[in-house]
Amino acid sequence: MPTVDLDREKSIEVEDLELTLLQISRGAGIPHASACGGHAQCSTCRVRILEHPEHLQPRNAKETRLAEAKGFGDDIRLACQTRITGSVRLRRLVIDEEDLQIASDGTAQTIGKDRTLAILFSDIRDFTSFAESHLPYDVMHILGRYFRTMGDAVLRHHGYIDKYMGDGIMALFGLERATPVEACLDAVAAGLTMLDHLGELNRYLTKQFDTEFRIGIGVHVGSVIVGEMGHPRKMQFTAIGDAVNVASRIESATKEIGVGLAVSDDVRVLLGDAARYGVSRPINLKGKTGEHLLSEVVGLEVDVPEAAALSTLVP
Repeated sequence: MPTVDLDREKSIEVEDLELTLLQISRGAGIPHASACGGHAQCSTCRVRILEHPEHLQPRNAKETRLAEAKGFGDDIRLACQTRITGSVRLRRLVIDEEDLQIASDGTAQTIGKDRTLAILFSDIRDFTSFAESHLPYDVMHILGRYFRTMGDAVLRHHGYIDKYMGDGIMALFGLERATPVEACLDAVAAGLTMLDHLGELNRYLTKQFDTEFRIGIGVHVGSVIVGEMGHPRKMQFTAIGDAVNVASRIESATKEIGVGLAVSDDVRVLLGDAARYGVSRPINLKGKTGEHLLSEVVGLEVDVPEAAALSTLVP
């Protein structure tokens, strides 16, 4: 007899395969949410399929329409519309009132999606010393000019400015480009443009403040989860995952290596002969085991198409 295993809750033997997952779990005494009454007009009954998705009947028209609107992947199903053909293991995603509210307010952007992206981190070296020795107005003015200059470089190469962290920038590449190779090319092209534009900014800084900025840029590529996160009144599209942490560590390591732009070996493998390299060194990244080969990129051997117009890319 097939079973529906509700992960961490209950395993239910199923005699009637005409029953939906919602009917099966409620029949076993599970308080399975369904704000619309099981008519595929909400997503509060949704479940994540953990094992044997092949034992589910395909989505019907109602479920397909809502799944597309919400941005559900193949592993997210509506319990009110889904019937089994064999044993499955799944997990309810709406457990309490707060979950219910989040599910009701959710959009396609609040559903986390796995993506392979290139992640760029940049940071101004020794910026704290500059900030401590200048007036607050001057610090904010210079940061504004710096972020505009560096941000233009990111946007020009199909990047998405994820966030500003003090004087640091995190940017994502690959949200609107087809392949990881293109994402890496865009990220590296943006990094090189940032370094090039820094020279112009430094001429201004030398004239006005008798100082220059030096920056470090790290680029890594890998699988991340993207989506809108945060308080309902202050949601932000972002990426999370180990690849983000590695990119941040690479940026920090540029100071140790003594280069402006360093990429991981994963990026170098994808770029191949499309880039020109300088210093390469195995480095122990903070919080990571083993050595990681980092390579300085000094130029590209291919033309990378720029965005037709600068925009704050909506993922």
